[in-house]
Amino acid sequence: MNLDELLKAAIKDPSKRSVFLQTLIRSDVYVICKNPVKQERGREEGGIQLELITTQNPHGEIFIPFFTSYRSLQQFAKRYVDCYKINCLRLFDLIQTASAVLNPNSYGKEFSSQEIKSILMIARNLKIKAISYNEADIISYRPCESSVSHITKAATKFLSKQPNVDRAYIMEMIKGCEKAQLLLVLDMMGSTRKLFVPLSKYLSKITKSNEHLCFISMEQDMGKKAARTVDPFYVRKKRYFER
Repeated sequence: MNLDELLKAAIKDPSKRSVFLQTLIRSDVYVICKNPVKQERGREEGGIQLELITTQNPHGEIFIPFFTSYRSLQQFAKRYVDCYKINCLRLFDLIQTASAVLNPNSYGKEFSSQEIKSILMIARNLKIKAISYNEADIISYRPCESSVSHITKAATKFLSKQPNVDRAYIMEMIKGCEKAQLLLVLDMMGSTRKLFVPLSKYLSKITKSNEHLCFISMEQDMGKKAARTVDPFYVRKKRYFER
């Protein structure tokens, strides 16, 4: 059973909560960040700087949302957001003075700060280490198996009005055993947020219910790697002075 199935089983049957928690702290989860994650060099286990978003429950209590899968995160956010995949135990170590909710707005589980501290103490006693694998190592890319002409046509129309975008690529991205998602790689300059947010809203009007779009800039190594698998569907026309 995967983490989602274990969570559902634990909600229905309290006797299965122990198995779920043991699996959860050994698993990677997704969090939403206020800004792109910064990697810190020269620290053990690849230090990172995370600025996590918080939200409120109906009672006005503040908590940090986190998710069992990228799809669960997308269903919660309903738009493009910066996110990060991290070992759950490592996340708990970072946020142990706060409360957190797994999969809010869906079947989920709330963790108080006291419960998080107890889980960390048990993990230390059992000598369970927080190990988060490099996400880039489990991601593969391939040309789209189904027609995406409706997306490329709409994206081309949008991007033709963006002077800071030179090329755009689309391919399928597969994370481990997860279902393939559509990835748009943009060769661009300037703020990704100022481009990705309106572009995702524009494309959301024409994407199908089973299509999940992700965006990345070619400035990132993952973007460069993905773009090598396909030809660009959009190339900015050269201006007069560039000819």
